[in-house]
Amino acid sequence: MSLIKNILCAVDYSETSSYAFEFAYDSATVRNASLTIIHVAGRQEEMAAVSFKQIEDELAFWIAERNPNKIPIKQDILFGIPYVEILEAVKYLKPDLIVLGNKGHNIHEHFFIGHVAEKVLNNTELPVLLIKAPAKAK
Repeated sequence: MSLIKNILCAVDYSETSSYAFEFAYDSATVRNASLTIIHVAGRQEEMAAVSFKQIEDELAFWIAERNPNKIPIKQDILFGIPYVEILEAVKYLKPDLIVLGNKGHNIHEHFFIGHVAEKVLNNTELPVLLIKAPAKAK
């Protein structure tokens, strides 16, 4: 019997987060687990020119393109510092597994593991699965 019944995956629309989503999606499908996708947008004040509805629609479209089996997927938009918001989401969503891309869009990424992934990994006791994008064919 699987102990993983609730999967949380954070995405930033990068190639790596697409692979993380694929892994979380496949895992949720195989395990009949719930899947929640979160996206952390910039601070709410910085998003004044973009409506919440636009951000929400963009995430819904991104998910729909990657959901061929039309499984139920919850989504949430958060505002603030990505790792802080992900860790806060863990408190109320209570996932059994966190799935993240190991590097995303952040220009100031660390050399081996992205800043967000590293902060989440080091500040939770839950299993965190870091997904790398496959190496490009040369």
